[in-house]
Amino acid sequence: MRIFLGTEAVQFRAERAFVWSVERVRDPSRTYEIHLMKDFAGFERRLWLTGFTNYRFMIPELAGGRGRAIYNDADQIYLRDPADLFDLDMEQAGVLSINDRDTSVMLIDCAKMIDLWNGSTARKIGNRELEKRMREAGLWGDLDNSWNARDAEYVPGESGLVHYTTIHSQPWRPTPQDFVYRANPAGEIWSSIEREADAAGFQVFGPRHPTPDFAARASQRRFESPSAARLADFKRLIEDAEAGSMAYYGYDRPETLTTLGDIPARMARPESLADGAAREPVDVVAADGLAQLPDPDVAWVLDSLFAQARRAVIVAVALDDSAQRATPADPLWWYQQLEAAGRRAPTRHWRLVVRKPRLARAPKVWRWSGGALLSTTPRVWALLHYKTGHRSQTLGLAEALGWRVERKEIVRTPLRHGLAMARDAVGLGGPGWPGDLKAPWPDVIVASGWLPAVAARAVRKRSRAASRLVLMGRRGGRVGETQDIAVVCRHFRVPPSPRQIETILPPNKVAANQLAPARERWPDLFPADRTPRVVWLVGGDNAQHALDATTAGALAARIQSQTAAAGGALAVLTSRRTRGEAAEAIRARLDETAQFLPWQPAGEDENPYIGYLAAADILVVTGESESMIAEAVATGKPVYIAPLPDARPNLRRRVADWVVRQAERDRFNARGSRRPQEGLQYACARLVDRRVFLPRRDMAALHESLVAHGVARMLDQALECWRPSAWHETQWLAQRIRAMLRLPDAAGQAVDVEAEPIAAVHAS
Repeated sequence: MRIFLGTEAVQFRAERAFVWSVERVRDPSRTYEIHLMKDFAGFERRLWLTGFTNYRFMIPELAGGRGRAIYNDADQIYLRDPADLFDLDMEQAGVLSINDRDTSVMLIDCAKMIDLWNGSTARKIGNRELEKRMREAGLWGDLDNSWNARDAEYVPGESGLVHYTTIHSQPWRPTPQDFVYRANPAGEIWSSIEREADAAGFQVFGPRHPTPDFAARASQRRFESPSAARLADFKRLIEDAEAGSMAYYGYDRPETLTTLGDIPARMARPESLADGAAREPVDVVAADGLAQLPDPDVAWVLDSLFAQARRAVIVAVALDDSAQRATPADPLWWYQQLEAAGRRAPTRHWRLVVRKPRLARAPKVWRWSGGALLSTTPRVWALLHYKTGHRSQTLGLAEALGWRVERKEIVRTPLRHGLAMARDAVGLGGPGWPGDLKAPWPDVIVASGWLPAVAARAVRKRSRAASRLVLMGRRGGRVGETQDIAVVCRHFRVPPSPRQIETILPPNKVAANQLAPARERWPDLFPADRTPRVVWLVGGDNAQHALDATTAGALAARIQSQTAAAGGALAVLTSRRTRGEAAEAIRARLDETAQFLPWQPAGEDENPYIGYLAAADILVVTGESESMIAEAVATGKPVYIAPLPDARPNLRRRVADWVVRQAERDRFNARGSRRPQEGLQYACARLVDRRVFLPRRDMAALHESLVAHGVARMLDQALECWRPSAWHETQWLAQRIRAMLRLPDAAGQAVDVEAEPIAAVHAS
């Protein structure tokens, strides 16, 4: 049974998942051959949607004009044995597919098709014309749709193959520089298959079965003079990891190892890994020269490096124009390879340094780090915004992590910040950010909001990617293709990311163990003879919502009346965003027994805000601020939400709404599939991804979710005491982040990277 797979280097994860999907459902009594079709010579690829569009029309010739063959794209997975497809009755057809204009899954009678489809016609004639000739010759036959279920067409228990045909929703995100990826309705199926392959230690190729070109390509490289910059990167990791031993795989001269310190070191060429022998573990493994290996071999070579390392792996890559280079000249491709290998060995720390020479200029350098942290007692910087909500989120999460926290104020000094940003952008040294953001660098940085996020990225760059970031907020939370972590609320509606954690509410600094001390510090905030004690937290204007005097006055009268009806006492606390006229309207509608506390700057130790939260029996909060709602919910007290009316959109909001609509507007081809993002849709999607323009926050969805979880109610006709459900989202979030930023594994056990291969996989 023969399968020909159209693929390319950027689809290495999809390629592996496809082969594993066959492995898991195949009939062990039959022989399966999978031929990987990539990088054929003589094709004009400029107008192709993928790097393998016309390869499928070579299959009759590659199969020798005999028998049957299945064609698949790399972006597919089998859920049923492909032998069932292979054995179908073709009657008089030369090709079976789901329609006569979709050849992404085909069963081909090679003898009938070789005159129309062969190496010559595939190179000279476009795919649409070749499909047309098939139709005109009467050689097309209908294939059941279950063998090509495209994205949302997947039906559990019925679909035999899932095709991730919408390029900008492919779960493995092969080209993030070209598309802004969305969630896929069938994405979890693909992800579960990849996890199965990881757990089985499966690779398409391996040390005992490398590609045919592996030994030849590797042996072409000769020993050369070392790069001082590369050696400096190796030496720094050895110091950071406090390594007592190392191994080096590369092509530097043997005397190079003497410059890396007085530790036991082993040296070998990468091709030596093909013997499949177990190697003595060392603390750090360093490698370079891997760019000359055939791209299908890179994954298993990296697995071998991680298997030998107890603590850390570092890989240096030079993207020069050398004829010896066999892998893509793309830094992101190398990041994806290291990220995938690190996911399979989660107890190891890893670093990647990619350099690209530039004419008469210093090389351009990309740096990443990932995997486990190097320190068993990580240092955390909490970069504190001047805005109260962002400060609360940063401190709440940083302290919940349970590691050493240092507070760093990000003061509003626009000119100095702008100069520091410019210096970092062009790679200049000199003075850093205002304040004490200087070495020694932290292991982890926690920040919320745009300005602290910019400062955090500058620190990461100056630390040579050694510091890992945890960024929060709609504008600050973008992490791109890194091993940093983004934390965003679900109702923000921002594009998904593999390193993005979605929460219902943002973290905050209010914790149950703070309330008792606060009650002791501020014991007399309310008269003892009046209950329930009601605290109203008043927000104010933002880009989406408005609190004018009329709305404020009406809410004040309503809450005052409901408090009086319950026989309670009311305290009203305004915020920095409350307009002066709104505050006065509230004051005017309160009776003489109510307390009114207008917002004023105060140190955290002097501010009685936490005291009122502790003293309250009931909390009422305006519904425009998720930070304020989060602090109220964190108290465990009954919370009532008072929504605010929408604000009249300004010009920026109207432009943002238009950009978001264009980003979400899909186009469809003649087959009914979504066309890839391009043109205006892509430009607008990228603006949203970069947080230049943002979707409106879906505050109604947030309110509904909190009510459904039993932690809040909407403000209605009466205030009453009730028992909310327990809410521990900040603690849950901290656990998720600790799992993603693992502490070092003291044992450092190596893993077996070899697994039994499928019967035959060929690199055609």
